[in-house]
Amino acid sequence: MLYDFLETHRSEILALAEEKTLKLAGQLPSSAELRQGLPIFYEYLISYLKSPNISICGDKIVSGAAEHGRELLRLNYTLSHVVHSYGAMCQAVTELAQRRKMQISAHEFNDLNLCLDIAIASAVSEFQYHSVQASEDREVQHLGFLVHELRNALSSATIAHEMIKQGLVGTSGSTSRVLGDNLTRMRHLIDRSLSEVRMRADPEVHIETFQLYALVDQILLTARSEANAKNQILKNEIKPEIELSTDRQLLLSTIANLVQNALKYSKVGGHIYVRAGISNKNVIIEIEDECGGLKPDAQKNLFKPFSSSGFDQSGLGLGLTIVQRAVSLMQGKVNVHNNPGSGCAFTVEIPKVLVPIPLNKALGGEDSAHPGSLRKSDT
Repeated sequence: MLYDFLETHRSEILALAEEKTLKLAGQLPSSAELRQGLPIFYEYLISYLKSPNISICGDKIVSGAAEHGRELLRLNYTLSHVVHSYGAMCQAVTELAQRRKMQISAHEFNDLNLCLDIAIASAVSEFQYHSVQASEDREVQHLGFLVHELRNALSSATIAHEMIKQGLVGTSGSTSRVLGDNLTRMRHLIDRSLSEVRMRADPEVHIETFQLYALVDQILLTARSEANAKNQILKNEIKPEIELSTDRQLLLSTIANLVQNALKYSKVGGHIYVRAGISNKNVIIEIEDECGGLKPDAQKNLFKPFSSSGFDQSGLGLGLTIVQRAVSLMQGKVNVHNNPGSGCAFTVEIPKVLVPIPLNKALGGEDSAHPGSLRKSDT
């Protein structure tokens, strides 16, 4: 009988199933709860095979699998991992049965698949439910951050405007700068939010041909007043002949967010360089700052929403997340090179001529060419 085989070879089957799930997980973390998921299912499976009463064993399988699905989500596994973790159990049983010359009857195999189907359905349902809940929570958090930041900026701008209007202060003093700074702050918040909305609502790329130098010049012109407030120097070191055929708005959003990030975290009097070069059929764009370098372990969280890794913790922390999404839509890669004590350099590598492909095949953005070849020796 199959349940006798499962009881006799419990350790071997569970070890084989764990080996398969670990291989599937790769570098993803584990936990005591996660490691107990399949062994718990294994015991319920044996109970059902001994006494096929789905009304009794089914509830236990559903409950255990639901907990397993929640734990997989908590540890950042994908829906594919949820399904294949139970598939690993089935493979472990059938592989060991073949090695031991154990014949599984059609009836027993149907019972095994029934239990697996129940477990997978429960784990997937729980995983998706909590995934949607987490997504909705992030949306609410996003909106809350946005409203909070806009309210603070608007409040400061309103107070400064009233003081100027009533003649209490001059129009060219520090109060005027407060007004201008907060209006700029609101513009950046709205621009970033619009960029994110556009990428969600219309993820298709809109290709046009343009000169990279002119695009960057436009971005730096807009950012210059903010740079002047901290005596920062913006340098456009891109050669005028570099031309691209890609989504201009996505690239503008990408570079603008990286420049804004550089301005925000660079020291007073610091330099921000924007460079570019050609590598095969790609364009590599680099934005180098003088932020002093990233904190230990900061790089792994840089592209997560609401994450700030510099000294100034204000803001939504959405700029780099938008950069990653935009670069991915342009079939490119984004990377950061840390120079401790000095600053960091973000590199964006995208096709010089973008050829649209199905969205689900667009490349992610984690690794890129080393930016060193773009830098001058005296920077």
